[in-house]
Amino acid sequence: MGVHAYYKMNTADEEPTDEALAERARDGDVRAFERLVTRYQAPLYNYIRRMVGNASEAEDLFQDTFMKVYGHLDRFRPEGRFRGWLYRIATNTCRDALRRRKLRRVFSLDAGRNPGDAPPGERYASRAPNPAEKAAEAELAERLERAVQALPTKHRAVFLMARYDGMSYEEIAASLKIPVGTVKSRMNTAVNALMDALEEPA
Repeated sequence: MGVHAYYKMNTADEEPTDEALAERARDGDVRAFERLVTRYQAPLYNYIRRMVGNASEAEDLFQDTFMKVYGHLDRFRPEGRFRGWLYRIATNTCRDALRRRKLRRVFSLDAGRNPGDAPPGERYASRAPNPAEKAAEAELAERLERAVQALPTKHRAVFLMARYDGMSYEEIAASLKIPVGTVKSRMNTAVNALMDALEEPA
C-alpha cells in the first residue's frame, strides 16, 4: 500500500471536528448535523437541565437549541469554536425560558421532582459504605442542587460550564461574549455563594 493511500485511509477514519461537521451541515449534509446532535446530546442536555431545573422542559429546550443552531448555521464561522457558539445559543434559550416562567417561583424545594427526574441523591450520591453515610451524602447533594438553582442565571451558567462541562474560562468568555475577568468574577461569586449555602449551621 502506498504512503498516500495509507494517509487517505487514516484521515478518512479520523473523527471529524465539530467545526468540520458544522461546515458540512451548513452545506446541506443532514447526517453531519445529526452527528453533532448525537455528540452533544448528553452534555448539552445535562447543562440545560441544570440551568432550568426541570428534566422534561430541558428536553424541549435541547430540541429548541438545535433548531436554532440549524436555522443559523450560515452565521457560524469555522474559525470559531462550535462548542462555544452552541453553548451561547443554549444559554440564551434557557434565559428566555426562565424569563417567561418567572423562574424564582419555579425554583422551590419541589424543583426537579417531576416525572422523569431521578431524585437528587440518586443522581449525585456515590457509593457509601453504610446507609447513614449514603443518606448524609444524598442530603448534601440535594442541598447543592438547590443552591445551584438559587444562583442568578449569569452565575449559574458560568459555574455549570466550568464545573460540569469542563470549559476553560477563555472558552466560557468567548461563548458568553464577556471578558475573562468577568467569568472569573462570576465563578468566584458562585463558588462563595455555594459554600455559604452548604455551610453547616452552628
